[in-house]
Amino acid sequence: MGIRDFIRYLEEHRERLRSGESISAEERSEMLKQAEMMVGMAEAAIKELDSVLKNRRINLPEEHAVRFAQDVFRHLRDEEERVKERLRALSS
Repeated sequence: MGIRDFIRYLEEHRERLRSGESISAEERSEMLKQAEMMVGMAEAAIKELDSVLKNRRINLPEEHAVRFAQDVFRHLRDEEERVKERLRALSS
């Protein structure tokens, strides 16, 4: 899954939750699986970028780019975490 797919799925998840349309238990389960996978992917990307930052040979422009990418992944992870919370609340 690429970053564009991640963003598209995130938007689909948020729109489904926002629309108020009823989501079957099966659909909720599938969305929750996708959300968990997406959060895991974002976490892995953040950790990999951390290892790049710890490399002493990184130059300043590269460091700024890596930090920007980390911020993007953190934001996407946090947004998808909100989706997971709402899906779990619907299941309760």
